[in-house]
Amino acid sequence: MSQRYLEIINGNTLETLLTLPHKHIGTYPTAFVVRTKEEIPTFPFTVCPVSFIKPGDELPGNNAHDVIVDYTKEDGDLETLLYKLYQLYFDKHCEQTANSRKRYIETKTLPPRKIIIPCLGRKENLIPTLQRLQQIDPPIEGYRPVICIVEHGPYLDLQPIAEQFGCEYLWIFLDPTDPTLPIGQFNKALAYDKAFLYTSPAQWYLFHDNDVLVPKDFWNRIDANVVRAKTQFLQPYTHRCLLNTTVDTAEYFRKNVSLADGPLAEELFLPRIPGAPGGSLYLNRQRYLDVGGHDPNFCWGYGPEDLLFFNKLKLFEPIAYADEPPIEMIHLWHPTAAIHNPFRFEMDWFVKIFMETRSIEERKMMMGSKKNILQKILHELETTGYSNCS
Repeated sequence: MSQRYLEIINGNTLETLLTLPHKHIGTYPTAFVVRTKEEIPTFPFTVCPVSFIKPGDELPGNNAHDVIVDYTKEDGDLETLLYKLYQLYFDKHCEQTANSRKRYIETKTLPPRKIIIPCLGRKENLIPTLQRLQQIDPPIEGYRPVICIVEHGPYLDLQPIAEQFGCEYLWIFLDPTDPTLPIGQFNKALAYDKAFLYTSPAQWYLFHDNDVLVPKDFWNRIDANVVRAKTQFLQPYTHRCLLNTTVDTAEYFRKNVSLADGPLAEELFLPRIPGAPGGSLYLNRQRYLDVGGHDPNFCWGYGPEDLLFFNKLKLFEPIAYADEPPIEMIHLWHPTAAIHNPFRFEMDWFVKIFMETRSIEERKMMMGSKKNILQKILHELETTGYSNCS
């Protein structure tokens, strides 16, 4: 292992990486639930549904992303207030203001699930991936999960795409002046950790690459596998293998993502190579905390961050696979990025040594230290962050 790699992993603290400058844009409210004693005249509010309840009434619906608004005449014109809140939630994704709060703050129940997609470029694959996620059947709760695009790059290049598809968006500044440092290369582990900390929460997360298409009944198959395996972590594709496309096949799917409905002929894809640790992972919020999230201080660029995370999860429970019912995911072709990471082989060696030479107690102690860091940041956000938005 080179002295340079040791200097990097010893010189960049987790606290520094996790607090790198970022910009966060939320999603527009699903609906407003106005809780008031006032008699409200009708008005034309068209950007999202509005319903009214009296104080003490049971909340209608089941969408945790509805916004509850407590209103009195002292707050001014209700229509004006709702338009202001509608934009405010998008700009800052406030969970609470002087007048309003998200349903999951009101009920103390988080949304069932969320999709997090890390990115640096590759719009040609991200757009069909988002198109496909919009096209598939919604999950059993009846509303589609929030998709969060996490862009780690020098510029806010993907913000227009996030707005086009109604996604939550987190941009993390990447300094391109030093391509050898963790802050100088795309860091998928950092994108996942920052999204977990600084964007809207959920009970379950799908950590999903920006170039993977899923089947139409994906959520039903996910739920069936989770129930069967009684697990808090699932690798949500079968055979431990994505269906890797050729250059030409990928282009067919980009032009028409409905082709993912099948049938999927084997000759369209490269030979299966089982054993992939990443690409798409589905896990419970608590399990992400248990393992201390990802490790952006050890792996960056094209590296083994997925394998390190995968191996940490195995210390808590056997890995569950999406084998019954099976789930096939289609991986859109792109040029490999491995050749651009000068520390790739050192990272592979480090991950292997970390997992194979330390005792289980040592590994769990390291994960516990990282868990404490994540929980400290979450506590600070809950007490001094979103609740101060107005």
